[in-house]
Amino acid sequence: MPRFRLFHLTLRRRTALYFSIGLTAVILSTLLITRYFFLYSINELEDLELERANKQAFSVIQMMARQLEERSFDWAYWDDTYQLFTERNIEEYRELNLFQDTLDTLGLDMMAFVTVQGELIESLVRDDSAVISPDLVKQAVQNQNVQSHLHEMRRQLDGKQKSLAGLERIAGRIWLLSLTPVRNSEGSSAVAGWLIWGQDLSSRFPGGFADILSSENGLDVVMPGYAIPSEAHATGADKWLQKNALYLTAWTPVTDLANHKIAYLKTQQPRVYYQKGSDLFVYLIVVVSSVTGLIAVATFFLFNNRISTRFADFEQTVMQLFSKYQLEDLSSRRSDELERITQLVEVLAENTSLTEGKLNDTLQKLDALYQNRSIGMLLVVDGEIIDVNQAAAQLLGYNKQDLLNQELRCICAEDQQGCSEEKIKHAAENGKTRFEALMQAKGEREIECLVELTPIHHENQQALMISLSDLSEQKKQERMIKDLVGRDPLSGLYNRPAILAKLDKLIETEPTRFSFLYISIEKLKQISEVYGHLVFDDAVKLVASVFGRALKGFEVGRISEFEFIAIIPEGEQYDEALMGANRFMDILAKTREVSGIELDLNSKVAVIDPSLSDQPLGYLLQAAAYTIQTYHHDRVTEVIQITKATADKAQHALMISRDIVTAVRENAIIAYYQPIVDTESGKVGGFEALARWIHPELGFVSPEIFIHLAEQNQLIVELGESIVRQACRFLSTLNRQREEAGLLPLSVHVNLSAIHFYHARLPAYLRQVMAEFDIAPGLLVVEITESTLLGIESETLDRMTEIKSLGVQLALDDFGTGYSSFSTLCSFPLDIVKLDKSYIDQVENNDRARTLIRSIAGMAKELGLTTVAEGVETASQLRKLKTWNIDEIQGYYFYKPLPEQEAMEKFCGDARNQFAR
Repeated sequence: MPRFRLFHLTLRRRTALYFSIGLTAVILSTLLITRYFFLYSINELEDLELERANKQAFSVIQMMARQLEERSFDWAYWDDTYQLFTERNIEEYRELNLFQDTLDTLGLDMMAFVTVQGELIESLVRDDSAVISPDLVKQAVQNQNVQSHLHEMRRQLDGKQKSLAGLERIAGRIWLLSLTPVRNSEGSSAVAGWLIWGQDLSSRFPGGFADILSSENGLDVVMPGYAIPSEAHATGADKWLQKNALYLTAWTPVTDLANHKIAYLKTQQPRVYYQKGSDLFVYLIVVVSSVTGLIAVATFFLFNNRISTRFADFEQTVMQLFSKYQLEDLSSRRSDELERITQLVEVLAENTSLTEGKLNDTLQKLDALYQNRSIGMLLVVDGEIIDVNQAAAQLLGYNKQDLLNQELRCICAEDQQGCSEEKIKHAAENGKTRFEALMQAKGEREIECLVELTPIHHENQQALMISLSDLSEQKKQERMIKDLVGRDPLSGLYNRPAILAKLDKLIETEPTRFSFLYISIEKLKQISEVYGHLVFDDAVKLVASVFGRALKGFEVGRISEFEFIAIIPEGEQYDEALMGANRFMDILAKTREVSGIELDLNSKVAVIDPSLSDQPLGYLLQAAAYTIQTYHHDRVTEVIQITKATADKAQHALMISRDIVTAVRENAIIAYYQPIVDTESGKVGGFEALARWIHPELGFVSPEIFIHLAEQNQLIVELGESIVRQACRFLSTLNRQREEAGLLPLSVHVNLSAIHFYHARLPAYLRQVMAEFDIAPGLLVVEITESTLLGIESETLDRMTEIKSLGVQLALDDFGTGYSSFSTLCSFPLDIVKLDKSYIDQVENNDRARTLIRSIAGMAKELGLTTVAEGVETASQLRKLKTWNIDEIQGYYFYKPLPEQEAMEKFCGDARNQFAR
């Protein structure tokens, strides 16, 4: 039997075989290549989908942190929470606010209240969770990152103390924490403490977000021994990806407040499309291989029997034609394939003519659509407008002929750098086919348009079809909506966030070139409290209308119940703004009728020096508020200037206000003792206890400053009690040693504010302290000012009688500086009258002052009152006062206020030190 050999096949069979094998190879290789690129694309898409799902889950965690921080401000800026720190009413606060339902309502697992120094004063932890550690709050408060933030904030000015939110690993679980400074509801007080909210992220994530997240997500806590599976490979900075036939898994690091890795966000999704695609191609390969085999066999026999036979006949015929030159015989052979091809070409030519007619019809339709479309269309070649439809011409305000053959930049606004031919072409090549731009219309009018680019060919040239859609009305609506969001619904002025955002932007972009007016109308607050909200609303609307008249053209915002800000954006408008502010004050200086009620809306206006406007906004607002608060004039007739010196004082006041609570409660404010000398004998008969505060950073702080702040922060009673206790302890020790030395006891004077004098627990406290330190009757003197006597006379008399029954003497301090008259000395059971230093300073050159002092001394003598002259500094003053029978002298002529230890050493037992000078 002869052996079959491929090379022994005839050319006809060999051609058929090659054609069949080639066809099979092309089909199968195309299928395999398609499978490769198909699965590769699916793999890439799955990677992108997994990355997007991981970022989505990470965004959910960031959103939870941001929402937790934002919601915590409602509690941190709540007056009840502020008073928890300032008044330490812990039991009351707990009973009213701290329940397990509170945690459910707020979506929390833990909350804690921490002082500025980091001391925990109260907390609430979910008690229905078995995974929450018992000492969770302690671990959270003592967390290194939490303590670091609290320590850093203590070093900052109050205006720069800010909240913080993020993740922390506590007791082997991931917690979402927020640290928020506690202030009063107006946000004007110093930071009183910190509010810490916590969510157990290990339990809550993904939680309710699982339905909206596209993949399965979880948190792997990084603990000792934890490691990413070895099959995973790194895809970035500490990011890992693991692939197998069934799942894709990604790990992304999660960091704490200090940016230290504490966990991995694990995202996993099944490889559904990859598995289906792979199975589909296995099925296709089997089916196509079978079908291809059948087609290849059929093609082989068909090609061999028909086509290759035809080629053989065609070849034979051609050879005959060339040998015989009988080409004319071909026209008579109607069954030849070439003839059929000729016939086909004739048919195609006829069809081409028909197609050309149809194409012309289509072009006419497209031209009609182009000319009548409502969207403007321009055809641009090499930066030149070669065609434009009527809609574009109308939009730009030109005739169509005016735009033809003009350069594209003639319709682009000057500040639109991206509108040139090169920029537009570059944008189109990079896939940016839609963008917004300002187009220059006729008459220098600018129109906001949506520009769409379509690269085309025009007469064998690259061209751009540009469509223009008018966005003017849409942009106008958007600006109106944005403006309404930033408006105060009552006054129509900008609200607090909007006006402060504008100031922040000016600080960033125009430092030292802008300014603003700070307007305070304190009577508005009283109107709200006295007349109610309806009258208050009408008053605010009246003020807003006055702003519209006096400061027209300036942006004005309402930042609190009674405070406003007007922005001066440019230095050239500074004088104009000041004139407007003066007009504003003049208008409101007159009594106004609001809702049938005559109201006094007197205002104060301060202006920031433009040279200060590069400072942080909190610094500027603090300086403005301080300037307004410390300007003590009933009527302000001109704008108050806020200078660098005033701003520095404001920062000092802020620092003092921040530290005064600690100073009072830790007895950092101590008593100094100024001796009071008997005029006749020259002996020291007692002391006046004077509060002194030596601040660790600012040094000596004037009592005029910290006593006022103590009253504002409701600490004046605590401060008064502290000085009373220090004075009684000093007097007890001093008199005990003097008794041992055979010397007479001395007395001590203590100043009490009007608030403290009428405080319910004052008599009981005086009784307790006098008993504790064994103070004899008559040795403790309470000094009160004339303003204390302006209350209801019967209540004042009852309180004075109650205090005197304890053996405490009463002294009227600074007599003659207030509203009292000589009848005051007769109406109240006083023991001592103290003449103010302002009168003593004038005894040398003011006859009226001398007459008044002699009259007071004579009246006091008749009433059996002791007279004390304060502020005596010269021998001449002493001689005159002695002549006028003033009983006792107090002042720098004899002694300055002495620290306790120095006073104790000087007067405890040495008889030589009992005489002044």
